[in-house]
Amino acid sequence: MAFLRVEKKKSGQYLRILEAYRDGGKTRHRVVASLGKVEDYTPEMLRRIGERLYELGGGSIKDLLGEGLKELARYNYGFLEATQKGMCYYGLDRVLDRIGKKHKLSYRLSDIVKLLISERLNDPVSKLSSFSNQHEYLGLPSLELHHIYRSLDYLSKYTELIQKQIFQTGRNLFNQQLDIVFYDVTTFYFSSEQEGELRQKGFGKDGKIGKTQVVFGLLIDQDKNPVAYRLYKGSQYEGHTFEDAIKTLKQQYQIKDVIVVADRGMLSKHNIELVSKEYEFIVGERLKSLPKSVQSYLLDHSNYKKQWTYTKNGEEIMLQYTELVHKGRKLIATFSKKRSKKDAADREQRIEKAQHLLKNPSLIHKKPSRYYLKNQDLGKFVLDTDKIEQSKKYDGIAVIGTNNQELPNDQILDHYRHLFKIEQTFRSFKSHLEIRPMFHWNDKRIEGHIALCYMTYAVENHLLNKMQKADKPISENQLRRSLSQMQVSHIKQGKNEFLLRSNHDQLTATVIQKLHLAKISNLSVK
Repeated sequence: MAFLRVEKKKSGQYLRILEAYRDGGKTRHRVVASLGKVEDYTPEMLRRIGERLYELGGGSIKDLLGEGLKELARYNYGFLEATQKGMCYYGLDRVLDRIGKKHKLSYRLSDIVKLLISERLNDPVSKLSSFSNQHEYLGLPSLELHHIYRSLDYLSKYTELIQKQIFQTGRNLFNQQLDIVFYDVTTFYFSSEQEGELRQKGFGKDGKIGKTQVVFGLLIDQDKNPVAYRLYKGSQYEGHTFEDAIKTLKQQYQIKDVIVVADRGMLSKHNIELVSKEYEFIVGERLKSLPKSVQSYLLDHSNYKKQWTYTKNGEEIMLQYTELVHKGRKLIATFSKKRSKKDAADREQRIEKAQHLLKNPSLIHKKPSRYYLKNQDLGKFVLDTDKIEQSKKYDGIAVIGTNNQELPNDQILDHYRHLFKIEQTFRSFKSHLEIRPMFHWNDKRIEGHIALCYMTYAVENHLLNKMQKADKPISENQLRRSLSQMQVSHIKQGKNEFLLRSNHDQLTATVIQKLHLAKISNLSVK
C-alpha cells in the first residue's frame, strides 16, 4: 500500500511516495516516486494534486469540495451552559431535584427551570413559546408543555426555600460581610384588567394607569446580589411593605448588624421607629415635612461649607453639604448645581402645563396643586405664584437621615448614593428579563413566574459579577450577544454526520474563558 511521507534532511524537507512490501516476513518500504522539496510547492498546487489523487481513487470531487453538504439543524449551547453554571453555583439544581423527588415527579424540575431561565436570558417569551423553542438548545431532554406550566406551581410553593438557598450560598461561598442592604419596591402590571387576590389596581410605578398589578419589594446587597423579595397586592402602599421587609431580615434570615438603605417613600414615623429597634438605617428625608426651624437651617446656603466628591462614569462630581442632629437622627443635606438646574426645569414644565390647563378648564381634575394651581373662588383656578417662589428655595437640595452617629459623613453619603443600584436591578427585571406584562391568571402561577424571574436575575448577576471580578466587565446585552454566538450546526455529508461549531469573536472567547464555560471542538462526529 502506497502512502505519502515527508522526509527531513539537512538540505530541506522532501515529499516521497512510499510503498510497503513484505520481505521474508518483515515489512519494508521503498520509494515509488520522489516529488522534490516541500517548499517548492504552493498550497494551491498541493490541493490540486490531492484532488486528482482522490478522484483516481474513485472519490467524488463534489464530496471533497463540500457539495452535497447539508445543514440539518442549528443549536445554541451558550445559554444552557451559562444557566447551568449559575444554577450549580447557587445549588439550585440540587434543590429543585430534591423537590422533584419529594413529589415523585415524572420529569426533572431542574431541566424545566434550566430551559425557562435560558429563555429569559436569551429572548424572554411566553411559556408556550419556550416549549416550542426547546429544540433550539443542545443537550436538553424533551419537555412537555403541561410540565412547564406545572413547574410554576412548585416554584410558588417553595419560593422561600429558593430565596434562602440563593442568599445563603452567596454568603457561604465568599464569606461576604453583609453590612449594607438596599430596599425598594416597584410594580409589575398585567395584560388584563381582571382583578384577583394578588392582582389589583393601584398606583403603577411605571406610569401605567388602569392596569392590574402586583407590588414587588426587593432587598439586595452592595453588589446587587439578591437577598430576598416579597410580593404584595397591587393596591398595597409601598411604605407599608417596609415593616415586612425588616421582619424578613430579622426573623427568617437572622441578619444582624446591618445598615438598611431606603428611599424617602419608605419614611414614616412608624417605619423609622420600627427599623431603629432592629437596625441602623440611612433613608431619604422629606425636606418639606421637617420642622420649620430645621428647614430654615437647611435652606440657608451659607451653611453648606463642607464638600464631598465622588466619581460617576469617570466624571468627578462635587457636592456641598451641611449637617445637624434632629430627634436623635443625623440629617445630612446636600446641594448640587446640576440637580438645581433639573428642579428648575421640572418646575418650568409644570408651569407650562398649568398655563395649558388654565386655557382648558375642563382638563383640570386631579391634583391641580401639582401644577401650582389654586382654587381662588367657586372652582376658578389661578396660578399660585407664592407657591412657585417658595418651591425655588428647595432647588438642588436633598436630605438623608441616619441613626448612626459614628459613621463618617462620606460613607453615609456614599451608601445612600448606591441606592441607584436597586433602581438598575428593577430595570433589569422590567427591560432585559421582561418580567411584565404578565399573562398568568391565578396566584400560584403569578408567584411561580416571579420566582423564576428572580432566579434568572440571580444567575445573570452572578455571571456579570464574575466577569467584573475578572477585570472584564460586560453589560447584560454583551453577555446575551456572546452567549448567542455559541452555536453548533448539525451537518450531513453523504452518510456522515457532524457537529460544526460556530466561530467566536474575541468577546465571546473571553466570556467562555472567564466564566469557565465548556469548550466545544470545532468539528465532532455526531
